[in-house]
Amino acid sequence: MAEFVSGSNSAKRMNRMPKQARAKATCAAILEATARILEAHGEARLNTNLIAETAGVSIGTLYQYFPHKRAILIALANAEHQAWRRNAAVAVAEGLEPDRANIRTHIQSFPGRPHTRRAAVKALLEADPKANWSVRSGAKKDLKSEIEDFIVGRAVLGVIRAAVFEDWPHLQTPEFEEALVRLARTFRST
Repeated sequence: MAEFVSGSNSAKRMNRMPKQARAKATCAAILEATARILEAHGEARLNTNLIAETAGVSIGTLYQYFPHKRAILIALANAEHQAWRRNAAVAVAEGLEPDRANIRTHIQSFPGRPHTRRAAVKALLEADPKANWSVRSGAKKDLKSEIEDFIVGRAVLGVIRAAVFEDWPHLQTPEFEEALVRLARTFRST
């Protein structure tokens, strides 16, 4: 369970990190229960008591790992972020152009779970308004490349976030992906 790395430490993410297999399974059950509740009932019904009950754990066990429901939502965002990074790396290794790989995997995040995605992204942005899920290589970049990556990343993520928050029906269509890739390529070609 990786933690989102950002510029702000204002929001406590987890009380303790699970180390043993059983603890990891408990945290996974809590995250899965949260997603199921969000999809079935929406964010308004989400609370730690219902999460614990749905996950089959005591409220005390839940609080051993998560200080509040926002921490659970941030953990969901972190887990999806890790999946996104792995999926994007695999797509690039298989020959997909990096901008397209990053855009495609962002668009396909939280498959089949739009309410979970919205709640997790919202919690993450409330915890850190500067949250950025762009992939940065360890290689040194010149100033122009660094600026281009920042602008393209923020533009693309801004559009995706708007589509998520507005529940836009075309978010996961090939046409939407293609438009975002054109946006990135057009900017980089100028």
